[in-house]
Amino acid sequence: MICCSFALCTGTSVLAQTSAFGELQVAYIFNFAKYVKWPKEGPSVVIGIYGEVKNIEYWRSLLSEKKVRNKTIQLRQITTLEALDDVNIIYVPESGSEDFKLLTAATTGKSILLVTEEDLIKRGAAISFVVEDERLKFKLKQSALADIGLTATDGLLKLAILK
Repeated sequence: MICCSFALCTGTSVLAQTSAFGELQVAYIFNFAKYVKWPKEGPSVVIGIYGEVKNIEYWRSLLSEKKVRNKTIQLRQITTLEALDDVNIIYVPESGSEDFKLLTAATTGKSILLVTEEDLIKRGAAISFVVEDERLKFKLKQSALADIGLTATDGLLKLAILK
C-alpha cells in the first residue's frame, strides 16, 4: 500500500509538473502522517504550515477528505511559535525557513515532525524535500525522529534518502 501511494508521487517529473510541485509535497506530507508513529495521538492529526504556500486551497481540499488512522486531518497556518502543543507535523516552505532556528528551539522536546521544502536536515529537520534526477524525493534523518520520540515505518524508510 505504501509503495503505491508513494509511487504516484515519485514517478512524476518535477520539471514537467512545475505547477504540481506543491501538490506532490501535500501527497508526501499526507503519507508521512500515515507512516510515522507518534508516542501519543490526539483526536485529530494536525498539520501546520509555517510560512506561505502558493496553493493553500488545494491543501485544504485534499486534506479535508483524508483520514489517518480514522482521525480527521486539520490544516493550520502557524503564525506564532507559542501554540504548537497539539501540532503533529510542521511544514516549512522556503518562505518560513529564515526562522527555522527559532522553530527548532520552540519544538525541542516535543513530538513534532519538522518537514522542510529546503534541505535543512543538517540544521535539525527530520524530513527535507530534495529534487534528484528531476524528481521530488525526500531525505529522512532517523536520529532526528528518535530524538523527538517518533518512528518511521520500514516502508517509509525504504523510500527515503537516509541521513
